[in-house]
Amino acid sequence: MPAKLSEREKKARGTAQKCRAVEARSLRTIRREIRELRRAIADQQFNLNLARKSVQADGILIEVLVTSSNGRFEKTRRLNPAFKIQAQSMSALRSLTRQFDFLCEELDTAEAVQQKAEEFSEFSI
Repeated sequence: MPAKLSEREKKARGTAQKCRAVEARSLRTIRREIRELRRAIADQQFNLNLARKSVQADGILIEVLVTSSNGRFEKTRRLNPAFKIQAQSMSALRSLTRQFDFLCEELDTAEAVQQKAEEFSEFSI
């Protein structure tokens, strides 16, 4: 599935459709979402750093106790689960940064609209 395009990218390609344009949101809402998104990005970076440290400390394979079909405990070497966490964190970071780019573009548009409205109201009687 192709990545979602921003409004700016759609206009550059010439594929923007006015009927599908998203309604403008308030600056307050956009700024709140940006703050929340920054926290989520920081959390994912923290998870990624912990996973990297685990892989560096424990290595690629870790020893795990498993029960055999006889009911005895045996030590086996398995892939470190931190690899899965690391992959998921990197994927989440990519999608969150893409979403952050969309929000920044939306913020720029909303600020331009508000500035234009303030200029218009300043000169009106």
